Amino acid sequence: MKKIISILLIIVLLAAGIFALASCNKGIKDSTPEGIRKYGKLVIATNAYFPPFEYKDPVTGEIVGWDIDIARIFAEKLGVELVIEDMEFDSVLLAPGVNKAHIAMAGISYSASRDENLDFTIGVFNSSQVIIVKNNSTISGPFDLGGKIVGVQNGTVGQLLAEMSPDWAGEGDDVCLAAPSTVNKYTTGAEAVLALTTGQVDAVIIDKYPAEKYVSTYADIKIAETSVFDDEYAFAVKEGNTELVAWLNAAIQEMMADGTFDALNAKYFGTQNN
Repeated sequence: MKKIISILLIIVLLAAGIFALASCNKGIKDSTPEGIRKYGKLVIATNAYFPPFEYKDPVTGEIVGWDIDIARIFAEKLGVELVIEDMEFDSVLLAPGVNKAHIAMAGISYSASRDENLDFTIGVFNSSQVIIVKNNSTISGPFDLGGKIVGVQNGTVGQLLAEMSPDWAGEGDDVCLAAPSTVNKYTTGAEAVLALTTGQVDAVIIDKYPAEKYVSTYADIKIAETSVFDDEYAFAVKEGNTELVAWLNAAIQEMMADGTFDALNAKYFGTQNN
């Protein structure tokens, strides 16, 4: 009887191993537009804690936002289903390269260093990095951050600036902020802002539009008078995927020309973005 049970157990384990292996082989193989059509799904990687670009609807829990609306239009144009993979921001930047997503869409700022590992579309949105502080703070701009404790979302431009990365913060006489004494990294921007409200950090560096959302939520914080850095968002795909970049650029230009982008900017920001 024990022998029979052992044989059955081996069969079950073998079957489970075969199933797991088969599951591993079901990932994205071809991220070109034609490959996406054959796959039947457009998979985007995002971080749903970046309102109003991507966030969870407080009532339904559905991931919505500016980027998500554009992703749905991409999927419609390709004739496929949209799949949204929500993950930490630094994982978003890795997802296309390891075949976990076709496109990274998460308020991603373009930079030459990021372009070494990803391919980017044309710019889709102009933004800036700002500082959130307590209402009674003496910090009014980036050069007041010297010696302060600054909170950032892990993997973002805010972190790169706070850590004085030369590619972002500049060097020598060209630096755009004074070096903080400590940089506290959080999984989401919301956690960084919460740390500010509870006195764990002196300031938070984050993108302008999420900053405005957070400031509207908490009565005791504000955006400092002077921004840190101006940047441009774009969508990112796997390095070398020129076919998808060309398709996306054509779709983006079409949406810019037909008023789709203007309508989305009005919907989420109440204005155009140039």
